[in-house]
Amino acid sequence: MKKQLWRGHLNDFTQALGQQMFFWGRDVLYGSNLLLKYGFEKHPSAGLQGTSCYRKPWLKGFIELHGACAGFYDSSLSCPGFLFIRSDKRCYTHHLQSPVVPGRYDYEYLKSGDVKELLEAGRKFAAWLVDYEQWVIHFCCDQHRQECFRMFNRLPTSRPWLSPDLALQWLCLFAEGSPTLERARVWFHKQPSRWPPSPSVHLPEVSRPRVLKMSPRLPVEDL
Repeated sequence: MKKQLWRGHLNDFTQALGQQMFFWGRDVLYGSNLLLKYGFEKHPSAGLQGTSCYRKPWLKGFIELHGACAGFYDSSLSCPGFLFIRSDKRCYTHHLQSPVVPGRYDYEYLKSGDVKELLEAGRKFAAWLVDYEQWVIHFCCDQHRQECFRMFNRLPTSRPWLSPDLALQWLCLFAEGSPTLERARVWFHKQPSRWPPSPSVHLPEVSRPRVLKMSPRLPVEDL
């Protein structure tokens, strides 16, 4: 039987995003705001008073980050969009062109039952996330992410995932759709911890415009 990604990998990715939401919050406070440095535009949030959202064009749509959710919106509607809702601890697909309003989710348009479609959308978002995390390492070196991880670990209600170096490697394999990728917990115990990533570890290159370069067998357009 051919191996493939399944819902267990989506559960791992969901936990990764829970940790990543905290990282983005710390990135906003770093220097003059890492999200803005990376190229996001900052706007007032339409849902939660006193909060902001960050938007950046990517592929045929845009990425939008809030404190309550994060997602990708495909303007062409040629493939499903992606949404992670923090309070739900769940990922969804959608076919919306307009971003959701945090805290006012219309679940009629948010789906999580089709695993194949959810993996397609989740891998696309993971591809962007790998690109962003690589940029963070290059821009402010590894100490910032290490400190974010230590702070997250100290929170009494946090659910720490993989350390930043291993998280980046696992997410890269997830984005590529590697059929041999194991669940994060099993994969973790087989990996030596390296920070920053060793030059021998294959990671997609950062280029401008920053679009993750996938392996030849899996062009990013096919995600």
